[in-house]
Amino acid sequence: MIQDVQTRPVGALRPARGRVRIERPRPRRDARELLIQTGVVVLAVIVWYLFTLTPLAQNARMPGPVQTIVRFGELAVTEPFWVAIGATVLAWALALLLSIVVGIPVGLAIGRSKRAQDSTHFAIDFLRTIPALALVPLLLLLMGPSLGMVVSAAFLTAVWPVLIQSIYAGRLADPALHQMARSFRLSRWDRVRYVLTPDALAFIWPGLRLAVTASLLSTVAAQLIGAAPGIGSAILLAQLSDRTDSLFAYVLAACFLGLMINALLMWAQRKVLWWHPSMRDRTK
Repeated sequence: MIQDVQTRPVGALRPARGRVRIERPRPRRDARELLIQTGVVVLAVIVWYLFTLTPLAQNARMPGPVQTIVRFGELAVTEPFWVAIGATVLAWALALLLSIVVGIPVGLAIGRSKRAQDSTHFAIDFLRTIPALALVPLLLLLMGPSLGMVVSAAFLTAVWPVLIQSIYAGRLADPALHQMARSFRLSRWDRVRYVLTPDALAFIWPGLRLAVTASLLSTVAAQLIGAAPGIGSAILLAQLSDRTDSLFAYVLAACFLGLMINALLMWAQRKVLWWHPSMRDRTK
């Protein structure tokens, strides 16, 4: 006689008050990845400390991890520190917003037209190879060490990944989806919201992630080269004042700022692209 054995396989359906809920296994690799990343950070700090013991680092008066963290804590309670952080965040945000406003519509328009792709292919490939920081002296002559100079340099760095990925989004758009939307007589707004935006966003998002990082690096570098207000000018002032501990503390602040921005971007990616296979695979 065969006995019934009640089992609940992974991903089985379980009714809950009239609703069907899918049970998924709890991800275990997140803890393993966090442990690995923590170990890498600890190893990097140890290497940093050991390097400060060498004659080369001692001649340059390079501070160690403890000295840098202490100095970072001292600066974190001062007003100039947060003024520099705010100037950098403002310039970065304006440059990123400008690159999105310009890059996405222009890229989609180019990608949807074969003639536009052929006519702009060489110009885009040529212009995107020019380092934006090489144009900082020209921007300094035109605008001086100002917020506009920094935003322009960061924009010239961030716009190309967004533009190129938007071109691919327009070129590789699935025509079956648009035909189906027309067959169901969806309005123009519904086609943009439910068909065009999800289809294009999967292509544009990688370019947006590159633009976020690139624009932050260019912002700090432009402030450093052009002595514009921000983290870069604070690093330059610490170097000229021979305060290597302050220099490393501001570099550490830029690192923390980048990590925080990347964490917010990953959170937004999980919220916006929850339907994408790359996001669904994280729960397996």
